[in-house]
Amino acid sequence: MSSLNISPLGGVGQIGSNATLVSYKNTNIIIDSGILFPYEDCFDINYLIPDLKNIDIDINALIITHGHEDHIGAISHYIERFPEADVFAPTFAKELIEDKLSYLDLSKKINKLESKLVINEIEIDSIHVNHSIPNTKGIHLGIKEIDTGILFISDFKCDFNSEFEEPIELEKINLLSKNYSKRLAMLDSTNIVSNNERTTSESELKKDLYTFISEAKGRVFITCFASNIHRLQSIFNIAKELKLKVVPYGRSLLKYTQIARDCEIFNDHGIVREVESVNDLKKKHIILCSGSQGEFRGTVKRITSTSDKYYKLNETDTFIFSSKAIPGNEKKLALLYNEITEKGCEVITHYNGLIHASGHPGKADLKDVYDSYQPTIAVPIHGETYFIRKHCEYIKSILPTAEVIEIKNHDNISISLNGKIKINHSQEIPPILIHGNRIVIQREKISERRKMATLGTVFVSISKNSIARSQQRVHITTMGIPYEEEQISQLQEICFDYFNEKGTIDQRSERIRVAVRRYFQNILGYRPLAIVHIC
Repeated sequence: MSSLNISPLGGVGQIGSNATLVSYKNTNIIIDSGILFPYEDCFDINYLIPDLKNIDIDINALIITHGHEDHIGAISHYIERFPEADVFAPTFAKELIEDKLSYLDLSKKINKLESKLVINEIEIDSIHVNHSIPNTKGIHLGIKEIDTGILFISDFKCDFNSEFEEPIELEKINLLSKNYSKRLAMLDSTNIVSNNERTTSESELKKDLYTFISEAKGRVFITCFASNIHRLQSIFNIAKELKLKVVPYGRSLLKYTQIARDCEIFNDHGIVREVESVNDLKKKHIILCSGSQGEFRGTVKRITSTSDKYYKLNETDTFIFSSKAIPGNEKKLALLYNEITEKGCEVITHYNGLIHASGHPGKADLKDVYDSYQPTIAVPIHGETYFIRKHCEYIKSILPTAEVIEIKNHDNISISLNGKIKINHSQEIPPILIHGNRIVIQREKISERRKMATLGTVFVSISKNSIARSQQRVHITTMGIPYEEEQISQLQEICFDYFNEKGTIDQRSERIRVAVRRYFQNILGYRPLAIVHIC
């Protein structure tokens, strides 16, 4: 008996690393290939991705819903792991992926995701949805043999008043629902606990943005997510009305706006200026800055720390944060606001006016989609575990006859030909840590980095040919440890004593290591790492 199997590889119980495996007979499709950014400082870890080595089946296709990093950031890893899979992506995401692969010197054809696609027994329809990046798609997968449809929309909102794109295709969702008696919906949980019943339209931001920009005394620095092309378009439209020049400042902003221009979904009105070409940097103009989350190497951080080559903040400047803090970044941004305020600038955030709109659904947005599709099964995705649970509760309140299933990453939903549903709960499979030049780093190495950073390290080198104390060569260096020279001299004596004891090189090396840590324990109250070389 054939069965449909659905398993999230990431994105359930967490926000990020989105990827979902859908399998039927010999057809296997992965939707999205995102990265997860570390929740805390993981000592220069770049990102995390699902562990793909246990997927030992052939993947027919990799389908991308949109161009955010938590959906395409790991695309190179997936392509390398599944080189035979065809890749499909909406136009804007396609261009972003090709840019990413070019940078990595990887060659792979990226196909444009059309409105209709058939892969063996699975019919795939892409559905236009609204989000905070252009060309975002929902995916519908239909399997006639088992009379089952799957509506998969991981990131969306219902924006019926957008100036920049058509509303979500609710009518198409409704039409697709009529083809299948078993209908499974997998929808976005990100904003399920939001106080906003319906997510704000992007077009509603123009009024307050216009007011803040027009009333600014001097230069206007604005930061938002560089991928939010519609927000950037609003700012450029306002700048045109006010006859202000705009300087996109930061690599990510320049990249996204150029790709959007190439895709003909962005119009800069000919008012863009490169920072080098601005004749009077002190004259009122708009500086669009990347780094809205206070990233250490971001443009915002560079400007506020006075290390920027072109811009120094002063009391006539206005700094607008047209974004909200990603969970975990609140303290970092609060310090950034303080730093800008101390320079005399006016800081404007979403607390001061309607200058930011989420790209995720409120309850009313979700209800619009559920009403259109009328699922018989609902499986919340894209959210922390708390959000997933609250989404389940909400579905039960509006769809009392639907079967609501709460899952986590790597669980498997199996739907048989007769409609029987089976849930196989999986043990947690830890994600892979990536750092540096896309290199996998083991978890024990992160533990070593943490110990080195918090405890410091002592390096001891001893020449094994040293016998008499007068000839001894005990060289000690430290990193991150407060000490005085006389303490190092004492430690050299201790090391030499243990070196002259009987035993193998390894035995004596271990005795010295233990003695060094004990010595600093008595002085500092904690034991640093100790590395001993006898050569």
